[in-house]
Amino acid sequence: MATSTTSKQSSTFINRETSWLEFNQRVLDQAIDPSVRLLERIKFLAITASNLDEFFMVRVGGLRLQQATSSVSTDAAGMTVAEQLQAIDVRTRQMLEQQFAIFLQDLEPELGRQGIQRVEIANCGVLHSEAVQRIFQEEIFAVLSPIGIDAQAEFPLLASRALHLCVQLESDEEDVGHRFAIIPLGSVLPRVLTLPTDQGFSFALLEDVVEQCVQEFFPAERLLGSTVFRITRNADISIQEDAAADLMHGMKEILQQRKTADCVRLEIDENAAASIVEFLQSSLAVDESQTFRTPGPIDLTFLMQLAGLEGFQHLRDDPWPAQRSPQIDPARSMFETIADRDILLSHPYEGYGPVVRLIEEAADDPDVLAIKQTLYRTSRDSAIVNALRRAAERGKYVTTIVELKARFDEARNIEWAQELEQAGVHVIYGVRNLKTHAKACVIVRREARGIMRYVHFGTGNYNESTARLYSDLSYFTCRDELGQDASAFFNAVTGYSQPQQY
Repeated sequence: MATSTTSKQSSTFINRETSWLEFNQRVLDQAIDPSVRLLERIKFLAITASNLDEFFMVRVGGLRLQQATSSVSTDAAGMTVAEQLQAIDVRTRQMLEQQFAIFLQDLEPELGRQGIQRVEIANCGVLHSEAVQRIFQEEIFAVLSPIGIDAQAEFPLLASRALHLCVQLESDEEDVGHRFAIIPLGSVLPRVLTLPTDQGFSFALLEDVVEQCVQEFFPAERLLGSTVFRITRNADISIQEDAAADLMHGMKEILQQRKTADCVRLEIDENAAASIVEFLQSSLAVDESQTFRTPGPIDLTFLMQLAGLEGFQHLRDDPWPAQRSPQIDPARSMFETIADRDILLSHPYEGYGPVVRLIEEAADDPDVLAIKQTLYRTSRDSAIVNALRRAAERGKYVTTIVELKARFDEARNIEWAQELEQAGVHVIYGVRNLKTHAKACVIVRREARGIMRYVHFGTGNYNESTARLYSDLSYFTCRDELGQDASAFFNAVTGYSQPQQY
């Protein structure tokens, strides 16, 4: 009997979305594993929550866009858009249940036994109650502002992935009975609020403090209920590069569109009143399949802060500091070292310092004429970006290829790309319709033997922070044939010419 194409695909391929969720499950398994130290388990749990945020923004967001166009296409595994969304819904709800089960039943009680205690404000003692009132009055009340919801006006624009408090109040209008207000908790105030304790670390979450003291925002009104919630907006918005006259301007428009994109997920406390849930679902245009009720704190990424607490080293993996490469003498310049022989480093087992040193030395060396470098993701206060800026200010010819389409780093890349341009760096924004993911740096130096090219090729980003975590390779050389290849690569990207054979 003949076999349909769809069934052939279905038996051959695995759906990429469900496959990704199984990857995230393997991260969650590390949080579940009792042989892993406690704060490492907390960290893995935070990572799974962050991963799911991005999954909903991009993967689910993209599928929702296809659904809105009534797409009837199937993926390589033979699944329709509706089937994929259904499979994702089932799997993510299982994962959510498992996340909170391990946190509430295992990890949080064990944190308490180890001296890291989340205080239940509704049932806390006098010491903590007074501290909560003081923190609210001195640090929170003046910062936050409630937004009253007018039934006749447009619903306010709420930030994606930010916590909010929805408050239900008794209304003066007899035919209505109640009204709603939203309090955005913003990103200025810390999520984890330290409370006094004789030993260990006691804390309260910002949303719990605000909810406990919410009546003070509405002193003359009757409070009917309140609940914490968070929305996730679709971030799968891509620029049509063929139609974009200016890629930078186009990317800024994309970032703006993300702020107003459709809501793809509503997270809300499982104890929220039905009237509040219905109000938010209606206002945000989400249905039950997009609503996720949580039995604990929304947005478990706050656990990353607890994973980094000082004084609890016995609850973390033993430190494994990067080793200094025996090939590199810190007393000699990187140029002298590379001139002697090619160098291969394996990060994070060997330190990333030589990469930073090479670019910093190039910025300050009067014999260096030019620096050409690709930049994809960098650290927040990047020594490499600062060195490139300094090199340009000192009159060197500096060219950087900045990838503005590095997902969720677009805003940061735009910001420091503009700073580099102001310093005199020639900034190129990649190749139209392609993503520049190569990691290469060429330093052109005048020496007694003539013009020399010192090259760094890497598999990781030029990011000093993540280089301490991710396994990558760095290769340093001044071999002429590889220097020619690197120069040809930069010329092809910056000049939009056809790449030659390397």
